[in-house]
Amino acid sequence: MEGVPSLRPVLAYEIEKGLNDQQRRAATQSGNLVVLAGPGSGKTRTLVARVGYLLETQISPHRGVAAITYTKHAAREIVDRLGRLGMKPGARLASNTLHSWCLSHILRPYSELVGRESPSELVVVDDKAKDWMNVLEMSLERAGIMAIPRQEKPAFTRLRRRLTVGDVGEVFDPMTVAVEAFEDLMSERGWIDYDMMISRSLSLLQDFPEIRSLVASKFPHIVVDEYQDLGPVLHALVTTLRDESGVAISAFGDPDQTVMGFTGADPKYLLELAESSSTVPLRINYRSGKAIIAASHAVLGEKRDHEAHPDRVDTGVIEPIPIGTGLHDHAKAVVRKIQDLTASGIPAHEIAVLYPRKGPLLSCLLFYFSHYELDFVHEKDEKLPDGDMADFIRACAARTVSGFQPPKVEMSADSVYTLRDLALQYKSMRRDGNLLDLPGREVDAILARLLHWDPQEDEPDLLDWFDSLVGELELDVVAQGNPRRLNADSIADFRECCVEHDLKLSDIVVGALRTGKFTLTTYHAAKGREWEVVIMPGLVDGIMPGRFWDKKSRSYPEPSPVRLAQDRLAFYVGLTRSKSAAVLIYGKYWETDWGKRIPLGVSRFVIDVLRHLREA
Repeated sequence: MEGVPSLRPVLAYEIEKGLNDQQRRAATQSGNLVVLAGPGSGKTRTLVARVGYLLETQISPHRGVAAITYTKHAAREIVDRLGRLGMKPGARLASNTLHSWCLSHILRPYSELVGRESPSELVVVDDKAKDWMNVLEMSLERAGIMAIPRQEKPAFTRLRRRLTVGDVGEVFDPMTVAVEAFEDLMSERGWIDYDMMISRSLSLLQDFPEIRSLVASKFPHIVVDEYQDLGPVLHALVTTLRDESGVAISAFGDPDQTVMGFTGADPKYLLELAESSSTVPLRINYRSGKAIIAASHAVLGEKRDHEAHPDRVDTGVIEPIPIGTGLHDHAKAVVRKIQDLTASGIPAHEIAVLYPRKGPLLSCLLFYFSHYELDFVHEKDEKLPDGDMADFIRACAARTVSGFQPPKVEMSADSVYTLRDLALQYKSMRRDGNLLDLPGREVDAILARLLHWDPQEDEPDLLDWFDSLVGELELDVVAQGNPRRLNADSIADFRECCVEHDLKLSDIVVGALRTGKFTLTTYHAAKGREWEVVIMPGLVDGIMPGRFWDKKSRSYPEPSPVRLAQDRLAFYVGLTRSKSAAVLIYGKYWETDWGKRIPLGVSRFVIDVLRHLREA
């Protein structure tokens, strides 16, 4: 450990858990830092240690750290882990998603002071909402682009973000006209979306040095997680604060895990930052055996210096399963494998089935899982509405089903919220809607009563439970007052969905209540997580990597180099989620929804793995 600064006692807990030399260097490095964290390398633990070290040793008690994350669950996890270290930084730590941080610490405090439109006067419209898609459709029509909005959304988003930072040529592009029309239509309606929050924050920082100074004074150090997936606008915002106001930046990420390329994310931004910062690689993979690590390198086609923990005895397993027929038999093979695994003692919640996107593969999986009455959690079923209000209701359901003694799992994004956490979330939503606290009643006491259920009794009726929760907490009023339109409509949508799909209380829970159920999710949603066994069916060219029907050529053309690279990284991410075994189910053809056979051959990613296995 020579040459590595010693940590303050508050971080002793992390050291005792086994921070290695690389992680300690990353936690205690001075100045600007880039941490290149490979799969399973203890990135979150190191990031938390970094935040704690900065707060305790590098920043005065009157200043703080901004921790910018990709999801609100990751933001919560940072606070939770610091709490377990005995740290209660309070307002000194702003652990937020990027858009939430921009809204809370740039737009709201400073917009009106410099004559810009206040976000409090705007309605937040989510890009998943029907209203947002309608504006996109009108924008495309104004630009003379006759296309399906949902299909054009990725290209539109990429260009929109590049235009924000000036990363475009001067060649006329009708999509540029569509972006300009979109911004105008949103402003006319008094609406704002998440991209506008970030772009307007960047504009304030670039145009007003005094705002930069105020932000830098409050947060002299910014820590950013998943830097490779947060795109060009974040990079411009970060470099503006660093270069113009002296804010120190710590960026954590992995170029090989860039899975959001379709929205404009590019590993080049992380690598550019690394050129002007101290760089610490985290090489030891604590998750996977060396056989899985070696196979993942074969997928990338390049050698990496990741290695398994030296004390690990088992090497992990790569199990290829060839299927001579179509996707229906892929799904049947998944069912058999899950039955074999659970019969051998593998808990169902330690098994994940990954798929790339909606389509015939997902349809087959859902059909056979239902046919064989398997219990599973489908995270992308999109039945229930999105938004903070819907998340709060589902978290309340998880707390109810878990009882007052939730499953004893390490605190993470999947853990059950405490009653206190739920009360704080509820009060925050009331403040967002400019509502006063409930008169004469304690939210904590209401939640304790509403969320109590004796496991010895029958599970509460979902609609009765839902109506009581909504009525006593005035959730319909809170939702209507929320500036985010997705939240405003969520109560009625949530109840309607529960009735339409005949859901039970246990069907809507989120969190760690997954005992007896395996996970069905996308490659993208699997990022940052791990399971003992990962099953990857449908590994046929056209499914993974994806190919899409071209009307002009009446064929499924070869994917573009950019799309192929994105799918390769997604496959790499999926493979490296496995701790003990990765099951690869592959074949030579697949069928369309109307039964046409598409014989494009075995997925080239599986071919890379099979070649590696033969050579090894």
